[in-house]
Amino acid sequence: MSNKSKHIHQAAVLMRSQHTGVLSTYSVSMQGYPFGSVMPFLMTEEGNLVVFASDIAQHSRNMQKHNKVSLCVYDGRQSDSQASARVTVLGTAQADAVDAQLQAQYMAVFPQAKSYMQAHDFRFYLISTDRLRYIGGFGEIYWFSLDDWQSHMFNLAASAQGAIEHMHEDHSDALALIVAHQLQRSVVQGQVTMLSCYQHGFHYSCTTDSVTDKDATHIGFICFKQPITKDHGLRQAMVMLTQEARKKPECSNDKAETMSSTT
Repeated sequence: MSNKSKHIHQAAVLMRSQHTGVLSTYSVSMQGYPFGSVMPFLMTEEGNLVVFASDIAQHSRNMQKHNKVSLCVYDGRQSDSQASARVTVLGTAQADAVDAQLQAQYMAVFPQAKSYMQAHDFRFYLISTDRLRYIGGFGEIYWFSLDDWQSHMFNLAASAQGAIEHMHEDHSDALALIVAHQLQRSVVQGQVTMLSCYQHGFHYSCTTDSVTDKDATHIGFICFKQPITKDHGLRQAMVMLTQEARKKPECSNDKAETMSSTT
């Protein structure tokens, strides 16, 4: 992997494992000023972004008037924010441009959004990526063109659903083991659902089994040890995670991001 490819991979993993960013839009009410909003997002197979916003929200009105936006995502686990990795995506927003399959993927990852469907005229926006800026830490600053970004995306859409069904039907024990290892807590076999599968990892939901967190459902993302390519398939990626979970049950959960929990 070249140095440039390595940094694009790092940026993509950050975008997959973090699910909330700061959306900046051009203010309609305060001409000439940017307007920042905290916004959940889902990154598509192609590296574009999906957001779900109400028509009454200021950022929605801004996007409908001026469709050039940016979304900043950062690794909040670092104590020094200046040294943490972050990505700024510059893109073009379009309302009602998200197909039914992508909408379903978004709702799977953000189930709380289902209750918004009938409230306040929420709608989906597709933010088509135009350019990205990645900062990996001090002195690690890079611009990526659209061609750079998309050339490193490997689309699993044709095989993802079959892979998810296979994991549920034949390898639910391995799936529970992987999630338990990453979360560092007990997970009930058969109560782990693989929600998505991308080049860099997969979303899951699970019921945990602990004294302090009994019967809570968690949704998160687990990164593969290596990204899926034509030479490194999904089966290999899942085997590597399973082997790691079996060998090192005491390992930390650095690569599992718990996004939300409901009881």
